[in-house]
Amino acid sequence: ENGALLLVLEGHTLAVWGCAFSPNGERIVTASGDGKARVWCAETGECQLIIEGEHTHWVSCCCFSHDGKYVLTSSFDKTARIWNVTDGTLINTL
Repeated sequence: ENGALLLVLEGHTLAVWGCAFSPNGERIVTASGDGKARVWCAETGECQLIIEGEHTHWVSCCCFSHDGKYVLTSSFDKTARIWNVTDGTLINTL
């Protein structure tokens, strides 16, 4: 309400290109030039999951599914990938 800084999410090693809140507001997903997406607790800023190893270039965008069970990432490697947000399992590559 007052514009005060609530959290600083630290962990990516290159620029953050995108971010999104989960539908329930409890998590945040970030996409980075380091080739990783990270899922964070929106209350504490703790990194809960690192999604890595499949994209071969910068991760440029990310979002949660409407039910919050999946994360979609897109990359400069010309792919979009769907991940299980609980354990980071790759579900599909588009």
